[in-house]
Amino acid sequence: MAQQRNRVKFANTSSSSSSTEFVSQTPTTPIHNSNSITKFHPIPHTLITFSQLVLSTLCLFYIPSKKLLDDPVKCLNLATFLLIFVQLFSETSRWLLYLQDDGIETTKNVKIMIKNLIKYKGMNFLHSIWITLFGAFMFHLIAVLFGAPLLFNVQKTWLFALYISLLAIFPPSVAFKNHGPYWSRVFSDSKPESIPEKMIYHTTVYTVIGAWLGGTVIPLDWDRPWQVWPIPCVIGGYLGYVIGSIASLLVCYFNGEGSSIQKKRE
Repeated sequence: MAQQRNRVKFANTSSSSSSTEFVSQTPTTPIHNSNSITKFHPIPHTLITFSQLVLSTLCLFYIPSKKLLDDPVKCLNLATFLLIFVQLFSETSRWLLYLQDDGIETTKNVKIMIKNLIKYKGMNFLHSIWITLFGAFMFHLIAVLFGAPLLFNVQKTWLFALYISLLAIFPPSVAFKNHGPYWSRVFSDSKPESIPEKMIYHTTVYTVIGAWLGGTVIPLDWDRPWQVWPIPCVIGGYLGYVIGSIASLLVCYFNGEGSSIQKKRE
């Protein structure tokens, strides 16, 4: 009987020691969860946001040789093309800041910085391309349903839709990719929690509302050159984008800590 008890005790000891050894040999890797950042850096975020606003303003009103009021098509052709690079630059800068907050090395040298950005957010940027194009298609369809010409001025409508999509859809598509529950929670339920979500939410919502409000002046019989489609909607979307960006900074400054941290997004 005593020998049997010793055998059971030895077996239990061996099992626990082997499991302990297995756990100790299991590699532990840090969990990347940059979308749950709750720490707000006023100076870097402010610099990135205002740089983005200045560059966006230059793209729409100053760089194109043809002004928006004179030739919307030529102006928006160049403005949307330049805006792609502005958004890429701004979102890359912003996500480098988020990755650094998440403990990912981003300042040692340029190679490591680019490598980690591609590793942790590369697929998000790739997904953002087709999501932005899909958003432009949806904005085009909505504009037609609200009264934009179906067969005439198609190029104007498409350029307007692409411009609004770059302002409103590109940033969240970089953050969320095609994860529907997160889009639904942040925009449908209006529950942004982390700093990236709060920076995105107000900018996107204000941009769309601004574009919609801009369309209310088109049917008025004022006969002003800025009432021609899609000029007021473009200007309204731009102003909404500016107001939303500033509102995002203020919200994050006074209420930066999220109420709860969302789960890891891949």
